[in-house]
Amino acid sequence: MGRLRDGQVELGRKFLSEHPECKRIEFKFEDHQLIPASSLPSLSNQEVQAVLSKTYPLNAGAAYVLKELAIQSGLMRDLKAIFPHNWAEILSLAMFFVIYPDQNLANYDVTAAHCDFPSPPLSSQRISELLASITFKQREQYMKLRLACSTKANSSNYLAFDTTSISSFSQTLNKVAFGHNKIALLIDEITGEPLYYKVLDGSIADVTLLRNLFAELSKLDAEQINLVLDRGFCSENNFQMMFRNNIGFAAGLKSDLKIAQQALQEFVPQLTLALPQQHYPEIDCYCATKKIEWYSSSRTFGKEYSPFYIHVYYDLQRETSEKTHMTALVESFRLRLEKGNVPNSLVFKEFFKLKPSAKKQDPAAEKYQFDVNSWVKFTKSCGFFVLGSNEISSAPQALNIYRQKDVVEKAFNNYKDKCGGRRMRCQETSLDGKVFIIYLSLCLRLILQRRLEQAKKNPLDTPRIIDELNSIVLFRHDVEGKVRHYWQEWPKRYRELLEELGVETPAPLVL
Repeated sequence: MGRLRDGQVELGRKFLSEHPECKRIEFKFEDHQLIPASSLPSLSNQEVQAVLSKTYPLNAGAAYVLKELAIQSGLMRDLKAIFPHNWAEILSLAMFFVIYPDQNLANYDVTAAHCDFPSPPLSSQRISELLASITFKQREQYMKLRLACSTKANSSNYLAFDTTSISSFSQTLNKVAFGHNKIALLIDEITGEPLYYKVLDGSIADVTLLRNLFAELSKLDAEQINLVLDRGFCSENNFQMMFRNNIGFAAGLKSDLKIAQQALQEFVPQLTLALPQQHYPEIDCYCATKKIEWYSSSRTFGKEYSPFYIHVYYDLQRETSEKTHMTALVESFRLRLEKGNVPNSLVFKEFFKLKPSAKKQDPAAEKYQFDVNSWVKFTKSCGFFVLGSNEISSAPQALNIYRQKDVVEKAFNNYKDKCGGRRMRCQETSLDGKVFIIYLSLCLRLILQRRLEQAKKNPLDTPRIIDELNSIVLFRHDVEGKVRHYWQEWPKRYRELLEELGVETPAPLVL
């Protein structure tokens, strides 16, 4: 209809040519409404009242950006391919969780009526039907397309894999164990997009999951896959499976693993000298690498030899932090003993031993003594950690890749707190469908967050930026059955933000 300048509405030429009776009227824009600032020639003028009553403001800035990112990343294309009849509704629900993470689907129809989502608002019954209609085969086909898109773009890229638990009070969901179920994510470290997810029984240990992951990836026809794994997945069987499946990996090694112990015994004495030639400024660590031949023998595969690079790191800051933390913990144990409380902790049992002369009637503080030998052993290992890889021979490169695993931890936090995924409030028939919607919302949010990081923006500002973008209004103008959309003028700082995100500023008039 026009532009907003200092609270006053400047009507456009086209609108005035169609409504010449409004030429002598001044309007203000308050509370998303057009309000006459001067007296109307005739308050009973039906045409003017029709114009005012049929202009609807929609919160649209954030939805516009998310939709453009979905188009650019190929996410919308793949949704249309797998869900040709429901893609707009599915994408709208995913956008809802990104923009309104604190709301639940019971409020969707009211909220969506004031937003510019790809589909019209859905009733609660229609949402339940939609969630229940999303099949396992459709979800599998969609992830197959996203994995293919990622590996085609960069076949040497590493994917971070990890799991987290989701608490639940449900007594009927069959995947809930120990008061929670699990979700596993496989995330592209370049785009930040989760390419694969799996809802798991809460009783499954991380170390047993890789076999299931490889089985799932084989169904998805994934080609070259490179994984980043934490120490929870560290086991000889897992490494052997990755060797046999030609899976590239960078993994944290547990200190009790035999090959890790051998590498530590070899390198700890020289790394503690902190020699300048063993320091790498790009990772701010002292490090050394040992190459071994991984050997195994079985009736099925015979003798197998595979190269395995073991990287040992010594971080002075980490050493100080670990000693400071453990000192505070030991002191807290002393105070509890003085009060007569014996801590039930493995750390306590490591550093405090029962005195040989201790008697049952002795106070707790006199029964236990601090074990100096255990403390000396602990201090010798402070600041050290070990990584293993079958492909990466450079210690700095391996650590840089491994540090990117943090993208998964951030994704889990976003999944739970920013995309409505902390608790599953739905019937079992809709559980898998709702998890898929939240998974899509996580994809959109992390793609946006990665674009912000690339634009040198603080990723912690993502919620604030989404809220500010959501306040930008698109006016829906409906007269005589003709619908037109007019954008509020985008402030300069948001036009610059869109440019940094690689998104074009929309045209003022949307047909």
